[in-house]
Amino acid sequence: MKFIFENQGTNTYLVYTVVTDDVVDSMSLGMLTNNKIDGLATTLFMQVDMTKYIKYNVSAKVSVKQFFTGSVNKKRLLGVFNGIVDAMMAAEEYMIDTNTILLDLDYIFADVSTCETVLICLPVINKNVNNMGLGTFFKNIVFSTQFDQTENCDYVAKIINHLNSAPVFSLADFSKLLKEIQETEAPVQVGAVQEKKPQPTVSKQIQEQPQKQIVEQQPISAQIVPQQIGTQPLKEPLKQVENPQQVPPKQGYPVPEQKPMQQNTVQQPSQPVAKNEQKISMFYLLQHYNKENAALYKAQKEAEKAAKKGRNSAKMSVLGTPTQKTLIQATQPNKGFAIPGQAPQTPHGFAIPGQAPQTPQGFAIPGQPAQPLSGMVKPNQSVASQSVNNMQPQKVAPAEVTSLQPIPTPIQAAPQARPMNFGETTVLNGATFGETTVLNAGMVQQEIKLQPYLIRTKNNERIELNKPVFRIGKEKSYVDYFISDNTAISRSHANIITRDGEYFVVDTNSTNHTYINGMMIQSNVETKIEDGAKIRLANEDFDFKLL
Repeated sequence: MKFIFENQGTNTYLVYTVVTDDVVDSMSLGMLTNNKIDGLATTLFMQVDMTKYIKYNVSAKVSVKQFFTGSVNKKRLLGVFNGIVDAMMAAEEYMIDTNTILLDLDYIFADVSTCETVLICLPVINKNVNNMGLGTFFKNIVFSTQFDQTENCDYVAKIINHLNSAPVFSLADFSKLLKEIQETEAPVQVGAVQEKKPQPTVSKQIQEQPQKQIVEQQPISAQIVPQQIGTQPLKEPLKQVENPQQVPPKQGYPVPEQKPMQQNTVQQPSQPVAKNEQKISMFYLLQHYNKENAALYKAQKEAEKAAKKGRNSAKMSVLGTPTQKTLIQATQPNKGFAIPGQAPQTPHGFAIPGQAPQTPQGFAIPGQPAQPLSGMVKPNQSVASQSVNNMQPQKVAPAEVTSLQPIPTPIQAAPQARPMNFGETTVLNGATFGETTVLNAGMVQQEIKLQPYLIRTKNNERIELNKPVFRIGKEKSYVDYFISDNTAISRSHANIITRDGEYFVVDTNSTNHTYINGMMIQSNVETKIEDGAKIRLANEDFDFKLL
């Protein structure tokens, strides 16, 4: 089978040329040419000399293959499916063999606005144009289509379940399913459900609920708030109670509310605290003030200051008489300090083989002695001289005394394949040009992609052609560039196709046709365009440019 598209005036026809071997079904052809059958394209039969033609009017319609390019929503899918079902059922009513209807997405045409679909019926007996069943055909469409994920796609699962569960495909049952799916999405029903909601009742409940809560909470708050917060200061009950731990809870106190009261009162013992046995707080001193407690409080404060000062100076030495705590701190090895009988540690606690000890900045400089931290043992000075007073460190032989003086180590040159640098920038191709990274020629080579665009002559508007198939027309829900101010433009007028660095224009059966450099192009035929080409859609002019 070979079809061609033919433009006659404002109409576009799909033309089939009858060959000598074809056996035409005259009854079916008469039904098609003499009747307007729903779902089937209007058919014309012509004969010029000895050549016969069957023409189908597909004006202002696009093939379903183009219609399903990209994301497909619910309206498009159901519109096409309903059109196919209606065409099959109408063909049976007109006694037309359904096997003569082409089940091919290239030869099923749809209106991009209404989603109405027309099919092509080829009344030739000796050509088996329908090689698959309707159930299989619908399954292939569903599984090969990309659906719009912004809407609920449960209807797709319903269609698949029906097609898989039915042992024999039935047009009546499938049509019933499609109608049920359309009825479930009716926006009128959604609005009706919203209107049925009792708005006054809900508002009354919202207003009554806070009032009930306030009435119920008032006696509870009246009991708890005076007990938790109290109208009297906390000092008064503490002065009257000598041992708060033995005070039984008052009536009405909930058990959980008693715990924080005990925690606050346990710290206030009634008996004087023995010396060095318990810490005296300022709150306790104010309540039980006497000379002995004041002396204990002052001694504790001085001890805390001394302990804090001892912790800060424990790295070098202990000032004054060392306590047991400061002696333990002095004997413990600190990070970065030399210990008798052990090797010195770097400031980070790790020794790097083959490298000198690191400076406080983190790295040793070749050829320069390492500088110790402040407070560390000076070079050539034993650690024993830095020991804490009243401590008896182990005696270390002079040969074992450790110093932070680095031992000169010969620096070996690193291999060129793996340079060891810490501040310079790595050169990717192995060459060295100062500290700037040099990329190979292969790395900087990038494929230069041209950006095609159109310039609308009417208003000098720039239109970026940013899709492989860029649609132009006046159906806003379908096209990529919407032309609303020109009634001569068809709903789907033309497509601009980008493929393998080349660009083509395809007229999609428009009413007023498409012109390239002043020449009208045939519908549904790809016509190549170059930079600077003049494109006319009906009476609208565009310039094709490459950036």
